[in-house]
Amino acid sequence: MRFRLCAAWLAASLAGFGQVTEPPPPADAEQKTILADATEYALNQEKNLPNFICTQTTQRFVDFTGKAGFRPVDLIVEQLTYFEHQEEYKVSMVNGLPSNAKHLELGGAISSGEFGTVMKGIFAPDTGTQFTWERFFNLRGRKTHVYSYRVQASRSDYHIVVPLKKLEFVAGYHGLIFIDDTRHLVHRITLHADAIPPNFPVQDVSLALDYDYTRIGDADYLLPLEFELRSREGVQLIKNDVTYRGYSKFAADTNIRFDTPAPAKQENRDKE
Repeated sequence: MRFRLCAAWLAASLAGFGQVTEPPPPADAEQKTILADATEYALNQEKNLPNFICTQTTQRFVDFTGKAGFRPVDLIVEQLTYFEHQEEYKVSMVNGLPSNAKHLELGGAISSGEFGTVMKGIFAPDTGTQFTWERFFNLRGRKTHVYSYRVQASRSDYHIVVPLKKLEFVAGYHGLIFIDDTRHLVHRITLHADAIPPNFPVQDVSLALDYDYTRIGDADYLLPLEFELRSREGVQLIKNDVTYRGYSKFAADTNIRFDTPAPAKQENRDKE
């Protein structure tokens, strides 16, 4: 499976995290068990997901000067269908108005792979990812183990693509993995692309992706909750805030009702 980010603008951000009082780190054997359990889950996550639909809302921001702060550009609402392990997007509204635009024709930053490919790419044996236990962290009330990781470019399947210029670059990357202390499942991934050539039009690409339990049918599944994608194009900074809501089991007679979400408010973390 490939993890692919396609964009005229590609973006992302490391979601901030604080520190807690640190107990002693787990023994080496426990650290290996945690990683082994997380790896088994990551490699099987996609095949265990049901067919479902949900609403994906994307608020896009641009800082044209790189120093004045982000300003909202547009608000996109899409129906996301996950069927037979494939993601399909159907645009419903743009800036509160009905739209028949194609997902790939929206321009700006777009991404795919949040429903398992990102995670699988990090944990796949062929990737040869280097993991290091870093600390404990309380994430949304859940005790987690934070591991740093790094993927070398020679083993990476992380593509940064600028379709309008027909440019593509395969980057190595690094970041953090947040694994819960009880079931050893991944609840947050941060990712930063490494060594993007200085003449490539998109720079400073990073991603912060959060998962949480969501009820679909009669079972709970760990699914994307939200993510933030950032990048830089020249002096311009680009940010996408993406949320997922209204998960339901996919059926042939499923109907989706889209409500216009309120415009996102300027966040304090934009000033950090």
